[in-house]
Amino acid sequence: WYQRRVRGELYALSPIDMKFIDFDNLEELFAQPEKKITEEKKETKKKGPSLVALLDPKKSLGVNLITKNLRMPYPDIAAAISTCNMDKLNNDQINGLLKIIPEKPDLEALGGYTGTVEQLAEAERFYMHLIKVPEYGLKLDCMKFSYEFRPIAELLGKRVDEMLKAGTSILESSDVQELLHILLVVGNFINTGGYAGNAIGFKLALLSKIHEIKSNKPRMTMMHVLVESIEKNKPHLLHFYKKLGNLTEISKLNNTENERELNELTKMINNVKGRMQTLDANSIAKFEGTFKEATLFCEKTRKTIDEINGLEARYIKFFVLDKKNYSLQDCLKVVSVFCTKFENAIGENKKRKEQEARLAKRKEEMAKRETLPRAKRKGLPPPEECVIDNLLDQIKGGLKLKKSNSVGVTDSKKITRNESIKKNNQESTEKWRKSKIALMLINSGPPCSTPRLRKKQTEMLWKLQLSI
Repeated sequence: WYQRRVRGELYALSPIDMKFIDFDNLEELFAQPEKKITEEKKETKKKGPSLVALLDPKKSLGVNLITKNLRMPYPDIAAAISTCNMDKLNNDQINGLLKIIPEKPDLEALGGYTGTVEQLAEAERFYMHLIKVPEYGLKLDCMKFSYEFRPIAELLGKRVDEMLKAGTSILESSDVQELLHILLVVGNFINTGGYAGNAIGFKLALLSKIHEIKSNKPRMTMMHVLVESIEKNKPHLLHFYKKLGNLTEISKLNNTENERELNELTKMINNVKGRMQTLDANSIAKFEGTFKEATLFCEKTRKTIDEINGLEARYIKFFVLDKKNYSLQDCLKVVSVFCTKFENAIGENKKRKEQEARLAKRKEEMAKRETLPRAKRKGLPPPEECVIDNLLDQIKGGLKLKKSNSVGVTDSKKITRNESIKKNNQESTEKWRKSKIALMLINSGPPCSTPRLRKKQTEMLWKLQLSI
């Protein structure tokens, strides 16, 4: 049989005895195992029945995402909503559940289903547990309001209280009134003889422009003069702005925005409170205290906002303003700018006085040195110098400023360089003198007799002339 396997054209051409090859051993070593044919049939997995989907695919996907984030079984979620258990459901989870509240078409589809809950898809199964809870939407709204009311009330109440306090303190502060009177007197004195002199008041906008009125003294404005005068004569008015609160932040508040937020909060309370009668007794008792607190807060905040609106009329009357162009927020901004510039002027005056004191001390020391004999001046320490003042004095005196030497050039290097230049100049002068003498001697001597000597004499003269 081995001959059949190797028989062919090559075998016919080369009649060699192949009995020495152990074909049985080769077959045992390199034969591939044969596949076992079994008559047993593979068991096929039985497919279960397909789940019933009643909702829109997009709606179903949203429900699945939110319910998975809750990480609770569907019956536990329904129980937490039924008992209004806020320990198991936080504010974010409640907001997520409110986004997937079943709508009318969803309820109709679920109501027409007659099969078992196990045959439904995940989203439909959750809805079947949810709709068994009475007033599930209202309970979620109540829990959401309980979470969000206190942060809103705290922020809104703080804003209106600060706005009312700052606005009232400006109008009723005796320090502010005295300061405004000083400004009026100073302004009338400056404008004496002009059309603006002898005025009985000034516009509110002037308060934000006082720092722009420059005086004859450099780096000094009307605000600096006012602060300096108050510091000397009325020191109790110097820090009046500290009694008015943080006007920079308060001036950014808008009473119209506060009123809009209060109206939204009141509308939310009335909406939920009107439907609470359909809840069970336990749920009503759980939220009754929160809604009572919210109602009292809205009433109190409404009175505060009305007082702020009344302040606006008082400002317009006190400063004789145009109601169309000014609001309470605009008035607070002007006063805030004035207080900020006033505070800055206090620090700038202090720095200027320190500079003037140092300058006076330096001049006094220099005057003392001038009065002493020269022999005694050497032992005294040099007066305190200011680099900027010295530079300005040199510029005013017409002294030309010298460029600074390059970095790394020392005094010893400069001396060596100067000496080498001087030495080179001396050597060049001596060489020129010797060449001149040699040229004179050659020209004054007798002419050479041979052409060769005359040629050599001509070359020597040419070299001497070039060196000279």
